[in-house]
Amino acid sequence: MAEPRVSRRDFLRLGLLLPAAGPLLSTLAACAKKPAERVVNFFNWSSYISKEALPGFTAATGVKVNYDVFADEEEMFAKLRSGAMGYDVIVATDYLLPRLRGSNLIAPIPMEDLKNLSNLDPKFLHTPYDPEQRFSVPYLWGTTGIGFNKKLVAKAPTSWWDLWDERYKGRICMLDSPRECIGTALLLKGQPETTTDEKDFEAAKELLLKQKPLVKQYTSATYVDALVAGEAALAMAYSGDVLQAVKENPHLDYALPKEGGYMWVDCMCVLRGAPHLADSVALIDYLLRPDVAAGICNAVHYASPNAAAQPRIDPAVLKDKRVYPPAAVVKNLRYHTPPDPEAYVLWNQTWSDVKAL
Repeated sequence: MAEPRVSRRDFLRLGLLLPAAGPLLSTLAACAKKPAERVVNFFNWSSYISKEALPGFTAATGVKVNYDVFADEEEMFAKLRSGAMGYDVIVATDYLLPRLRGSNLIAPIPMEDLKNLSNLDPKFLHTPYDPEQRFSVPYLWGTTGIGFNKKLVAKAPTSWWDLWDERYKGRICMLDSPRECIGTALLLKGQPETTTDEKDFEAAKELLLKQKPLVKQYTSATYVDALVAGEAALAMAYSGDVLQAVKENPHLDYALPKEGGYMWVDCMCVLRGAPHLADSVALIDYLLRPDVAAGICNAVHYASPNAAAQPRIDPAVLKDKRVYPPAAVVKNLRYHTPPDPEAYVLWNQTWSDVKAL
């Protein structure tokens, strides 16, 4: 198991080749001038990979990987929509795929060239967000729940309402994500994410504004550091982020609320007009190898959709119910539902109001 904490949302802590966005864009331009150089430009969550995977791919194929990162998907989506050029492969959460397709940002993947596609568990294929299995390849999956520092809470959290507990004023972190925060507020108000009723969004906003004085920070990047340092007692959190950090602070733990947490699948996609298509497909296929997929799962503590990788995954990870929830718990988990296009305005305005007021 890899030793450094490698967070889905945190900044790099490993010795991977990871240029900053500015230098990478220069690299992309340089690559465009050197068509003979074999390279793949990979846009992924920060440090959301094992330290061996990309060097292993380069050693096996001779293809260099430039690994650029984003802290949240709205940032990634906005960057791609603004015309950022040169990226080949991205990792995106399932609910974002309809928006990526609707904006003509991703292209069909030649699935027939993926020899390792059959390694995936069929239940992760032909899903509602990609029913024809043309635009995405599952990478990892996980849940959204509550991370907490056991030394700083009176008892382990069991409900989303625990993030509104005034005893922890100034020691609660919330994800900087409208999907997670507004979605949870709608859930607590008994409304579906598919609602287009302005009154529902107003009620969700009021609930989040009531919570705001208790919130230390809205962040998808540094909440784990706050938990580790004892600066936060509770945080809306992604499962693997917290579980990786247990090695730094054994008092950390993770729980799924009784109302139901969120389950999501992160997928690999190829951008439309990818300048290095063949090598991009080769990278995706390499990451589907059982040994590689298992190594990634072991490093980041997010569950793998790769059925063939399961025997190679560290038994401690495989048996951890916080990583692989039992079937009874999974039944109570929810997928984020892509909103109706006309509702995007309501989501964006609600989140802007919460952050501004």
